Amino acid sequence: MEQNLNILPQVLVDLVLDFAYSLSTDTIKADLETILMIKRWKLPFWFTEEKVWSWKYRKYLPSPLNVYTPIIYFGGTYQELFNIDTVWSFLEGLDFRIKEVRAFGSRRLWQSRLTHSWRTYDALSSFYKYLLKTNMRVLKEKSPYKEYYVIGKPNRI
Repeated sequence: MEQNLNILPQVLVDLVLDFAYSLSTDTIKADLETILMIKRWKLPFWFTEEKVWSWKYRKYLPSPLNVYTPIIYFGGTYQELFNIDTVWSFLEGLDFRIKEVRAFGSRRLWQSRLTHSWRTYDALSSFYKYLLKTNMRVLKEKSPYKEYYVIGKPNRI
């Protein structure tokens, strides 16, 4: 049987959510809206973390993108949901001397964008998908960075 809070009176919904998360209904709704927006971006799997450190529970928990837990339990920032190390390595591996690669900005510009706003991952995802469609070499020739780290299998990117 599917659980649905919408069939309950608002006072009872507030009570259930307060009991479950110790947060207001409005806070949880805003959190869910943001998480659903990130999921709609359809990011490559390697852009996001599978497990995220919870400061509240002092252990790694499944990402709120997979199993809902309020973002406040993870330090309150959505930046925690993203695998910055892998994405940074990807940017380091790109050959920005190639016209198609630098068409959306320099490496430094992408790194600056990612540092200042987690919402940049949407644009970076579009950039990555564009590079996949170019069907040409976009990584540095002698880079120790291997293609299978990016997409899970060998590819021309």
